[in-house]
Amino acid sequence: MEQSKQEVQKYQEDEINLIALAYSLIERKFLILGLTAFITALAALYTTTFTPTYQAKVSILSAPSSSLLKINNLIYTSETKKSIFTSFLTNLISEDLKKNVFVENDFLTQFNKDNTPIDNVDAFIMSITSSVKVIPPELDTKLTEDPHSIIINGTNPKAISKYLDALVKRANSKSIEGIIQLTQQKISNRLDQIAIDSEMLFKKYHQNRLNLINRIKEEDGEKIRNIKDQTYRAKYQAKQSRLIQIALLTESVMVAKSLGIIENNFKNSNSANSDLTIAIGDNLDLPEWYSYGEKALTQTINLLKSRVSDDPFTPELVSLVNQLNEVQNNNLLKTLVSRQDDSPFIPELVALNLEKDRLESTNLNLLGAKSINIAHSARVTTNSRNKNIIVLLAFIGSFIFSIVLALIMNALKPDENNPT
Repeated sequence: MEQSKQEVQKYQEDEINLIALAYSLIERKFLILGLTAFITALAALYTTTFTPTYQAKVSILSAPSSSLLKINNLIYTSETKKSIFTSFLTNLISEDLKKNVFVENDFLTQFNKDNTPIDNVDAFIMSITSSVKVIPPELDTKLTEDPHSIIINGTNPKAISKYLDALVKRANSKSIEGIIQLTQQKISNRLDQIAIDSEMLFKKYHQNRLNLINRIKEEDGEKIRNIKDQTYRAKYQAKQSRLIQIALLTESVMVAKSLGIIENNFKNSNSANSDLTIAIGDNLDLPEWYSYGEKALTQTINLLKSRVSDDPFTPELVSLVNQLNEVQNNNLLKTLVSRQDDSPFIPELVALNLEKDRLESTNLNLLGAKSINIAHSARVTTNSRNKNIIVLLAFIGSFIFSIVLALIMNALKPDENNPT
């Protein structure tokens, strides 16, 4: 029972304290309101000294289908909207490109109209170009293709909008130039490879021709040796036949001499009344010693012995000489040796030369092609949100501070009911 009474009493005391606290804050309402208004007014006055900032924004979409078709009509090129767009963004955020656009278009003068001396130009340019940002599209957009936003902040609305438009334009052209340069490099590499392949083919066919020449020479050399061997054997056989003939005639001379047959007996052998027939051979009715006699046979032997060469009396030598001349004057060999250019005899060169002509005549004109589609050019808006935030924070902070101050002052006030 006593515990319940204590709890009721404690609750009543807390309620009295809160009411007293509320009354104390009401008593000091002018301090709270005045201090809050004063600090808020100072914050608002302070924000008026701020230089106004602006934001320029360009909305872009991926490349139109017509540009993609024109790009992919180039040889060795197979791009997608995504790959081209990625190339554009890569160029856009390049610090070198941002600086080059800034310098080449003399934006230094536009951003420094007062011509104030700048100690570090690169740092000044970086302070401006570093605010360029790419903002992805919102996920809840209802457009068929989500646009990306490119923004830049600055205090000169006209300059930042011009710079952003120039930067987007340059990044677009840089992306197209990159595709052209890459295609040119691929064509150059292929032309170099064609030149290497052609040179290798020339060397291959030249070596094949030399090998064929050597093979023909070797075969002709073997033929010449065979013909010479046959010629030697034919001459040797002719000589041996002559020597045998001399030996046979010599014997006939001896027989004719021993029988006293000095002159020839052609008249007697042709006489119709002659019945002399001595068969000593298949086709001869009369022996040579009887028909020719010693005198004629001796003269024949002398002629055979004095013969310088048996070639005119060797019929097979004519054929061998003709064969030798044919081999020694091989027309195919002469043609191969005298050939100055093997290219007409290299069939693979036809395809390579056709490809070379096609590559060298390739038109790399991408006039009108775009890597992105600009939904709208740079639009400038005032960036005043920071000022409002400062004023709001000053109001909330000063209000809380004034309440705390009022509570502290109330706590330090002497208790009139308990004087000391």
